[in-house]
Amino acid sequence: MIRVAIVDDQEVVRDGFATILGSQPDIEVAVSVSDGLAFVDAVRSDPRIDVALVDIRMPVLDGIAATRALEAVPHAPVVIVVTTFDDDALVLDAVAAGAQGFLLKRVSATDLIDAVRQVASGASILSPEVTSAVLDRIRATGTPTPVDLSPFGLTPRETEVLRLVGRGLTNAEIAGRLHLSMSSVKTHVSNVLAKTGSRDRVQAVLLAVRSASR
Repeated sequence: MIRVAIVDDQEVVRDGFATILGSQPDIEVAVSVSDGLAFVDAVRSDPRIDVALVDIRMPVLDGIAATRALEAVPHAPVVIVVTTFDDDALVLDAVAAGAQGFLLKRVSATDLIDAVRQVASGASILSPEVTSAVLDRIRATGTPTPVDLSPFGLTPRETEVLRLVGRGLTNAEIAGRLHLSMSSVKTHVSNVLAKTGSRDRVQAVLLAVRSASR
């Protein structure tokens, strides 16, 4: 059973997500709160929460601060930040705070359920729209500090995959572009993350952008 926390100051969002997730036999909505402080307190008192859907903009303690506070909490849940296009300036801060998934609030029911299951199994989630928002924000704030990829020991194919990840392509799009199977693309992405020390796909996007600026 995947135990989920829903953290959002909009009751309609919490109720909507709870209805969708609660309809699944393998998912239980264990916590539903309206601010980050209540969320951190809930996690401290219940170490069995697996995944948290966390809004960025909230009263008392925002989603980024709440995610950062979990670093000191044993057995903390994996955080999926739920964002809007208006929040794209904060996505990079959420990455630094430790968020491992990003979804838009208008996510479909199917994609929401799939995201919770994937993150619970150890994957990271990044919607293409959020990838685009991250890239737009990086471009708007100037040229990033360049980085050399050679020390990471990437193969030519892995480097190619990284470049496409950095352009915001999904695994399916990369598979089509490079004429590879989905399983091959997933393997290449996993290798890229491991070799570069990237915690998740978002960090790989940032690395790709920085390497492209050389």
